[in-house]
Amino acid sequence: MIGLIMSRGRPPSHSRETLLEHGHTLFQQYGFHGTSLSMILEACQVSRGSFYNYFGGKEAYAIEVVEHYQALEIDRWDAEFKLLTGSHASKIQTMLHRLLDDFDQEHERLGCLLANLSGEMSLASPAFRKAIRQAIQRVLILIEEDMVTCQAEGSVRTDLSPRQLAALIWDYWQGALLRMRTEDSLTPLYQAIEMLWQHLLPPAQQITTAPKSST
Repeated sequence: MIGLIMSRGRPPSHSRETLLEHGHTLFQQYGFHGTSLSMILEACQVSRGSFYNYFGGKEAYAIEVVEHYQALEIDRWDAEFKLLTGSHASKIQTMLHRLLDDFDQEHERLGCLLANLSGEMSLASPAFRKAIRQAIQRVLILIEEDMVTCQAEGSVRTDLSPRQLAALIWDYWQGALLRMRTEDSLTPLYQAIEMLWQHLLPPAQQITTAPKSST
């Protein structure tokens, strides 16, 4: 009956972008292995044949979802970042707090699609693992470029290379995202921002230290 009702009236949009948006929602909530092809077809309101006209299969679809999602997020970050004022480091922190505000609007602590899918890589095919690795490398390159700018303005330490700092930020943030999901709390992310930008990243003379207790 539901299928009959859905087949009447104005036909749904079957554009590639619409299908990718549905995929982002499904993979974000259920993960790659938790999202079946039937779930994708139902959410997108397309037949199996129509789906395969666009994508070679579920895995090829997931790879395109990751690339599409990442491109949108990078464009959105760049557009908002350009409107901010202040040091490069302060603008990054502002953007991270905005990201936390977005997470706070979610009914579930879903976090980042790329981070979520990375946790499933042990069961993924070589092609899918390669796609995730490439997506992570794109992020690391962008963070590295930010660290070059931050070092030039004197807001982050210079005893580590920009690449090392990028890896530090990425790895620390991924751990905080995992804790956010398991604890259902944004606290780990707020703690990560404070630890990174008040203690781990600033030059030694700028590091915030807690006062020593008297004995």
